[in-house]
Amino acid sequence: MEKIYENRCGKSSLINLILNRHCPRQKGTCTKGHLHIFANCKTVTNRKNEIKKIYYASFLHDIGITVSDNNFYASHVDIQLAKNHCLLGYEFVRKLPLDEEISEIIKYHHDFYNGSGAFGYDYRVLPLASQIINLADQIDISMNWSKPYYLQVDDLKEWVGKNKGILFNPFIVDAFLDITDKDKFWLDLYNPQLRQIILGLLPDDEVYFDIQTMLKFSEAIALLIDNKSKFTHLHSQGLSEVVFEIAKIMGLDDETSYKLKIAGYLHDLGKMVVPNEILNKEGKLTKEEFYIIKSHPYYTKLILDQIPVFKGEISNWAGNHHERVNRSGYPEKLGKDELSLLDRVVGICDVYQALIEDRPYRKGLGQKEALSIIYDMVKNELFLEEEFELLKRAVV
Repeated sequence: MEKIYENRCGKSSLINLILNRHCPRQKGTCTKGHLHIFANCKTVTNRKNEIKKIYYASFLHDIGITVSDNNFYASHVDIQLAKNHCLLGYEFVRKLPLDEEISEIIKYHHDFYNGSGAFGYDYRVLPLASQIINLADQIDISMNWSKPYYLQVDDLKEWVGKNKGILFNPFIVDAFLDITDKDKFWLDLYNPQLRQIILGLLPDDEVYFDIQTMLKFSEAIALLIDNKSKFTHLHSQGLSEVVFEIAKIMGLDDETSYKLKIAGYLHDLGKMVVPNEILNKEGKLTKEEFYIIKSHPYYTKLILDQIPVFKGEISNWAGNHHERVNRSGYPEKLGKDELSLLDRVVGICDVYQALIEDRPYRKGLGQKEALSIIYDMVKNELFLEEEFELLKRAVV
């Protein structure tokens, strides 16, 4: 299978956009602050490969909070919530095409030097990288980002120093106190252009995604998306299986079939920008809430179009799943002549998968009832007979 080159900027785009969802203040500041602290702690470890692992672990360390309803601050101070999001992050990141050690680093980033953290392990077994991120985490939640740094730095450094050899590794504390003695550190951290500063630290990797790596990556993202709501925890995975079965029925080549499966995994990526309280609402949505949730296919396509390996067929198949042949869909009101068969296949499979799953306002329907509802949609010119027959063959 031909390998597909993924450039550095494209690789960071998806993670960067997703991570913006869990930050409680200026978008991405939490993660970027961690990266800034890490970058200035290179005296702790100067091995290139180790630095790369810490970079990616810093970027992804709190990804588990993204899929939970828990408050950001509570997820850091409540030991059980901290453990939960560490485990969620670990399970997510281990599915990514990254070094396995990165998921281990994330798993233990809420454990302290003296063993008083989430899993009860101390410095003798904790990865050094986990301890670096742990210190950065504690600094981040202790800072009042609405106040100038110079009004709080002395107290912060005193607190870190007092916990040297207790909560924090003495070696890491010494490195932290050294770098934070420089005004440049704090000026960078408060800089509105910190995003650009951090992206400038991106490890200079050339990453090659073959189709199987793309599948693995997409499956991990689907896990992240589906876990945003207990009612959709298998939705993207279920849809991807149905569209893949249709691809086989159609006799599509392997690469196209796998790309269609990837589109199934990623079709609801835009729901990362939809608040959980809307996704899980049991009553009728307000007009405002409905328009917010209608925006998700727009963001799906917008995000995927920024990543070279997904731009084009995959982003269209994924992003057009709420379009309808009679132009009654959204967000672009595309019609029959503008929607490919595979656009429509993903769309009709999305409807089927949604109908057979439980929702806050109803129980999942049986196969026969779901197909009957979809056939009514065909009669009302929302879908065509062609994709409906393919769906029936795939699920009956």
